[in-house]
Amino acid sequence: MKSPALIALSLVAFFSGASAARADALAAPTDNGGAIDLSLGTSTPATLANATSPAEQQVEKQVAPTEPTTPSNPTPSRSPALSFDPPVVAKAATVPAPSPPPVAAPVASTSTQADLFTGGSDSLVARTVGHAEGTRTPNGSKTRAYYGHSDPGNGVWNMGSFSYQHGADSPEAADEKQLRRLERQAEVIRQKADAHRLNLSLEEELNAIDLANQAPLAALDTPGYIEWLKKARDRGLTGSEAVLWARTQSYWNPRRNRWEAPGLGNTEDNISHDQNRRLTAIARALDVYQQQTVARRKEEEPQIKVANKPPQEAIADQIIFQNLAKPQPSTNDELAATTVAAEPQ
Repeated sequence: MKSPALIALSLVAFFSGASAARADALAAPTDNGGAIDLSLGTSTPATLANATSPAEQQVEKQVAPTEPTTPSNPTPSRSPALSFDPPVVAKAATVPAPSPPPVAAPVASTSTQADLFTGGSDSLVARTVGHAEGTRTPNGSKTRAYYGHSDPGNGVWNMGSFSYQHGADSPEAADEKQLRRLERQAEVIRQKADAHRLNLSLEEELNAIDLANQAPLAALDTPGYIEWLKKARDRGLTGSEAVLWARTQSYWNPRRNRWEAPGLGNTEDNISHDQNRRLTAIARALDVYQQQTVARRKEEEPQIKVANKPPQEAIADQIIFQNLAKPQPSTNDELAATTVAAEPQ
């Protein structure tokens, strides 16, 4: 029989072991391998910020007990941070940086100076300026003024397409002299345009040449047509409107602060009216010239010829089409007569 002291010691050991077992049971994990408890609802932003990464979750699963206790009625995950399977992250496709758009090159002039003066008295310059002078019709024909007329401004005798008044034996000789002079002035105009970074259109260049023929200083002086055209563009004017404004302002003398066009009354209205008349005449003659050029090129294009058929095929076609052209018998009597006539006797 055990003594009371031994019995007391046994009871103390028994209750101590039971308490340790209960403490171990309470300390056992009730979640899934150390991951976030599935009984949680939707995580708050703070929870998502502190959640373990998919890689960390995978490591924790490997060291977790093999048979974890699963809580009842788990709530489905609503956030990627609550998933135990690491999400498949697709590698972002490498998108090459877009290359900068190509810088558009300045639009080249559609005509060269040689093109404008090709043909002499029948050149584009002679026909457009001549129509502005009244010596040529829109289609290039010569008027009575071409052969000689008195200048309405100073009374000097003029001849040729450009109303040349510096002495010439004939209208043709006058054209040749003025064409050479205008060609040099056109080169000066182009150089001034390049200096101001202006790419002249065909309309702008023809009007510059016409202005040089009418009043050289207005076209070539500084400020002149090119400088005023640059200002016109800066003001937002384009096309014929810019050309008209530049032509008109070219007669303004800023040094004397007055208009310099005595033949036009030295008034802006008269000058603008005359410049508009000449601008319109140039546009009309240019339009006809371009139409004639297109028609001439079509006439010069080689015609496509159809090869003749061989003699045998030509004869066969003739026989076939002749037979088809014969009238067919319309009655039985005519058919019978044709059949009898065809039988040998």
